[in-house]
Amino acid sequence: MLSDLLKQDPSLAIRKPTVEDGPSIYDLVKSSKPLDVNSRYLYLLQCSHFAKTCAVAESDGSVQAFISAYVLPDQPETLFVWQLAVDKLLRGQGIAGKLISHLLQRPHLAKTRFIEATVNPSNNASRNLFKSLALKHNCEINESMLFEAKLFDVDAHEAEILLRVGPIQS
Repeated sequence: MLSDLLKQDPSLAIRKPTVEDGPSIYDLVKSSKPLDVNSRYLYLLQCSHFAKTCAVAESDGSVQAFISAYVLPDQPETLFVWQLAVDKLLRGQGIAGKLISHLLQRPHLAKTRFIEATVNPSNNASRNLFKSLALKHNCEINESMLFEAKLFDVDAHEAEILLRVGPIQS
């Protein structure tokens, strides 16, 4: 629980990102294999244009975790989690789930009924996170193919499986 984590480290706080967080987020994602690293510019955009649907967890002014998400344009009740990174020293402490819960508590996301994310077949940690989310909210989790590996051409990139959790009750 975040409260337990806060007892361990009372300076850990979850908040909206700011543009100043962009470089730290880039570095965090870069050190979080197997996440795809996007351009620094994209992280600056996420911290400005998408700040309402993104969050960072920080301790002593240092970004320790980051979630980027957005509301699907044609599905206003669906929040799509694009990336979620937690510093390797803090993994396994429930921070990823707390970042998602933090987003769901924001007033402008109160109508969220579904959470979607893509997960590589070998990413058991992310699969377990979303299974846990479905259990917590007493709802279903469904899987479907979103992007087959062949679409990534020579990148040796795994397929991206769409996970859909919901419906989440308010």
